[in-house]
Order: sequence, then structure tokens, then C-alpha cells
Amino acid sequence: MPNKGNKIVEANQPSKDNLIWSYDMDEVLLNALAEEASKGNRHDGSWTTEAYANVVKTLSIAIGPHITKNHIKNRMKTLKDHFAEAYDLFHHLSGFAWNPVIRKFKAEEEVWQDFIKVS
Repeated sequence: MPNKGNKIVEANQPSKDNLIWSYDMDEVLLNALAEEASKGNRHDGSWTTEAYANVVKTLSIAIGPHITKNHIKNRMKTLKDHFAEAYDLFHHLSGFAWNPVIRKFKAEEEVWQDFIKVS
């Protein structure tokens, strides 16, 4: 859950709330984004204003009213960066595959053991 009492102060900038995302919060966000994509609220790789408004509303109900569009945009950037790092690590390796249902890379035990030996 969000850490409401934690403030970050940067030089020459006003303080702002630091939102710490949990796995459950990410799950709500990703499901809300999937819903908006299925409604057609994503065009040419960009989310529509309506999509952001709907996602803010969904997260505000599930998490709390303090969620903003900027929180969502920042978290999406972070999740993209994390996915890109994992993808770069695994995509060229034989035996690894992304499972979109469980949202994890999967491989047989032998493949993992070989990977661990090399790393």
C-alpha cells in the first residue's frame, strides 16, 4: 500500500508524496490497462485521455483517492524498464519463454540449472 507519510524533498522543488507500489497495486494497474486496451483506448502505442481517466478512477477505487495520472505514467515507465531488462537477459537464450498468463519467464528446470551454472 502507499506510504502516505513518506515525503521526498528535492533541491529547488516542492515536496511530493512518494508512492510505493505493491504487487497487488501493479496487478490492478495492469488489469485496468488491459481493459482499456480491449475497449480500444490505445492508439498508435499511446493511451487516450479517456483511458488514463478510467485507469485513475479504477485505481482510486481499489487503492485510494490519492492516485494520479502521473503516478500511473511513472509506474508504467518503471514496469517497461523492468520488463526490458528481463527480456534482454532471456530473449536470446534457448528454452526461455514469456508466459503472458502468469506474467513470468518460464523454462524447464534443466534450462534454469544450465543458466545458473553459466552465470
